[in-house]
Amino acid sequence: MGGGVPMNREASRVARALGLHHTLPTAVADLVDNSVDAQARHILIRFLQAGRRVTGLRVIDDGRGMDGQTIDAAMRYGATRGYGTDEQGHFGVGMKAASISQADTLTVYSRAPGCVTHGRRLTVSDRDDVPRLEAIDDDDAQAAMDVAHPRFPFDTGTIVEWRGIRTFPTSADPDDQAAWLEGAIGDLRDWLGLVFHRLITRGISITVDVFDDVERRAGASRSVRAIDPFGYRRSGDPDYPRELSVRLADPTTMAAHIWPARTAVPEYKLGGMPGRDSQGFFVYRNDRLLHAGGWLGVVRPRPEWGLARVAVELDSATGDHVVINPEKSGVTIDAALSAAWRDVLSSGYLDDAEAAARAARRVQRRPVTVVEPGAGLPDEVLDEFADCFTFVDSADPVEIGWRVLAGDRFFEVDLENRSLWINARFRRRLGGSRKGGSDVPLLRTLLFLLSQDMFDATRHSSKQAEQLDSWQRVLIAAMSAEEVVS
Repeated sequence: MGGGVPMNREASRVARALGLHHTLPTAVADLVDNSVDAQARHILIRFLQAGRRVTGLRVIDDGRGMDGQTIDAAMRYGATRGYGTDEQGHFGVGMKAASISQADTLTVYSRAPGCVTHGRRLTVSDRDDVPRLEAIDDDDAQAAMDVAHPRFPFDTGTIVEWRGIRTFPTSADPDDQAAWLEGAIGDLRDWLGLVFHRLITRGISITVDVFDDVERRAGASRSVRAIDPFGYRRSGDPDYPRELSVRLADPTTMAAHIWPARTAVPEYKLGGMPGRDSQGFFVYRNDRLLHAGGWLGVVRPRPEWGLARVAVELDSATGDHVVINPEKSGVTIDAALSAAWRDVLSSGYLDDAEAAARAARRVQRRPVTVVEPGAGLPDEVLDEFADCFTFVDSADPVEIGWRVLAGDRFFEVDLENRSLWINARFRRRLGGSRKGGSDVPLLRTLLFLLSQDMFDATRHSSKQAEQLDSWQRVLIAAMSAEEVVS
């Protein structure tokens, strides 16, 4: 087909708009949805390398594949298909929108039972914002399928390949490339493990590897492990989980859970963040997670509800009240559903979650004693202090804030005013903001932990004074080094 056929301009703009907020993990998840709908049992995410440089990405599956008519419809803008209620597809433009959000070139090879292998390529250039579609010779498409070697039987299936990926690093430094790749693989495994945890548990295999295009060899395969946000062994309250009725025109339910306190498993600390950050609703459609945590405006999050998580299945009763975002990584709900869910939450469930958190705190062993931090740290950090430490009874809380100090002082321990001051001369260079009431919380927390025992006294000993002076000199030297580096 020569240089390719220009596609429908308006349809391409719509697809790009739908993929505008994709990240690499959400875009790949959209491709995995297609593999699931194709009844694949094995799905491989393959990063492509030339030496140490990351050059592309493939999603390979052993699903039923596509014939010529189906692959044309899948690649053509303006051509959409209806999805069954049991399928993951929703908008009909997922592969195109997800791919063009990340890459300049989308190539698809596919082989259906009893059919020849077909290939199509969609290309976007800076000179022409309308993607161009071209057919790939059947023999070339067959050759691409034959050399894929995805480590599972590949009689039928599909390869989706991205090249010219705009979100990949441009640095020529091999260490930068290696660090980015490890981080990208970790983020991808975490996201796919969360989004598809139910399907993985049921037997679908998702793996990630890195393929050297020069050596034509794949590295070690890494499995995507299911990360179940409700995967605790023992409930935080013996009366939970519990099915709660939701009053809508058609009857429906939600599954209310209370996590056990003081757990550090990945299923609770999603993405490594404090577990309480993921309190709220987890919304599923066909066992695919669409929304991970947050109360969707029904109530405002509170630290004492950090153990509360609610599983919601989209069904005929809730479907008309919910809008799925184009990236399938979040939902919004209307006022009627919000009111119905608020009634359920306020019927005792959130009170039970709060009581479970209080009870755990009373019996928790906290052998480390510190002075209590006061104003100047975010609420979630203060709450973590309360969980992890016992506070000194004889010392008042310490405020943490900014104050202009001498140029050779990084911070000041103000015993009289029970304050830890950070030198405001360095505020902008440290990433602080005059608008932030507790900005740069990591710096504030580290300085407090470093110096908190200095506040457990009415005056400093000569040894403490020498220690403070040594800290000041080292930190000021570090600030000077920061200037040289930047």
